[in-house]
Amino acid sequence: MKHLFIDDHEVEAIDNLARKLHQPRKERANVVIRPEFRWENNAIQVRTSPVWLPDEGLFKMIYLTRAEGMDPQVSLDPTGAVANTESFACFATSQDGVNWEKPALGLYDYPGLDWRGTPVGGENNIIPSARGMLQGPIYDPHDPDPARRFKGLRYGTGELRSMASADMLNWDTLDIPSLPSQDESHLTYDENSRRYIAAVKRAGPYGRSWHLLTSGDFADWEEHGLIFHADQIDQENGNARLQQFFDDPAYLSPVVNRPEEWRTDVYNFPIFPYEGLYLATPVMHHWSGMHAPLYENVDSRKSVELASSRNLRDWARVADRAPFLELSPISDGETYDTGQILITNRPLRRNNELWFYYMGFRYRYLLVEEVLNRRYLDASALCLARLRLDGFVSLKGGVEWGSVLTRPFVVNGNELRINTDSWRGRVLTEVLDASDGQPLEGFTKDDCIPAIIDSIDEPVRWRTQRDLSPLSGRTVRLRFLLWQAQLYAYWFV
Repeated sequence: MKHLFIDDHEVEAIDNLARKLHQPRKERANVVIRPEFRWENNAIQVRTSPVWLPDEGLFKMIYLTRAEGMDPQVSLDPTGAVANTESFACFATSQDGVNWEKPALGLYDYPGLDWRGTPVGGENNIIPSARGMLQGPIYDPHDPDPARRFKGLRYGTGELRSMASADMLNWDTLDIPSLPSQDESHLTYDENSRRYIAAVKRAGPYGRSWHLLTSGDFADWEEHGLIFHADQIDQENGNARLQQFFDDPAYLSPVVNRPEEWRTDVYNFPIFPYEGLYLATPVMHHWSGMHAPLYENVDSRKSVELASSRNLRDWARVADRAPFLELSPISDGETYDTGQILITNRPLRRNNELWFYYMGFRYRYLLVEEVLNRRYLDASALCLARLRLDGFVSLKGGVEWGSVLTRPFVVNGNELRINTDSWRGRVLTEVLDASDGQPLEGFTKDDCIPAIIDSIDEPVRWRTQRDLSPLSGRTVRLRFLLWQAQLYAYWFV
């Protein structure tokens, strides 16, 4: 297990080092799935990262779509939004996670016409039995029942219904009690504990708040109560972020601006396990004001933050609530994540990176005139951002030496490795006796061969010691000394 510097769980003291939050890097062409066909021409919605199936050598995913109906005339519902729409669940595959195909499945007879005027029929990627399943699929290779290898949650009015499938194409609703939730939720599978984790949205302090449910069999769920909500600090942060959107012409401003109605709550709360702890990427929802004509919803902007927990119930904000993923500035019209942003349930490890799939939306609210002119078409897409492996937070040293001292622990491996970016500087490591804090012979900073490298997996070396075997089972501390370097993680092998 790796030890990260997201919190102070393994840290005794930090001297002259800064803790730095790193944002995932958006590629310029970061869109991976966008609307292409009539049955997805309005918008795409995804809350679950793609599933990697090693036996098939493929990524697979299910995404929900909204599309114009067959009526060529635009009609409005009482809120001023487009009314004549349909919704579908669709299927896509990829060999590399970036370039996706939408295979014709022949499972649904779509009544629309293609560009030649010919009925589309079964030449589409629609999965009728997965309609409404926003959470999933979750892949569980350990389930003894092949018919439950893939699992998901379908939203109904105030509840989530459990679903299962053997092949991702044919889904059954399970005859088990539903989970109470409002319209948003997130589902994750912890492979190590073989436990399902559901974060469900309910009312709470400052509005949208998040409760925890867990299950070992996807049938019996345990309620753990309220675990995350906004507070007054979030209100101040949200007001400052909204003001930036109105002040900076590089970004798309909300349509509605009523400062007396500004408010922040938590729109989503995806949870995922990572190296012995749990991380979450709360989507902070910054209201800019209620919109006409019924004032039943709000215009807003969103930002993604980072939180951590050791027990799934007590959560700490990381890096003083600095944004982890933000909206993009307006550019050439090809960028989707300028109006709203939502992140999927967990990152995927791909090569030496963590890949974060997220939803980018061109708008949150449209005026009636814009709806009548069909501006709602091509409104959202699935996007991708990449982060260095273990690269959430680093300890950063500058032009003067700094250090971090760990808490006592028992040496349980023959080799110490670090994830570091030190090619402009260096990292030294020394092993200290846990009782008196003195460096051990052969393992002092003067004995250490400096790490001058950018590496996610670099062995720590000392001049006179081949490895850590002389210290096996001994209780020690580590001291890392950094000069113009960053340290992300350390671990034993």
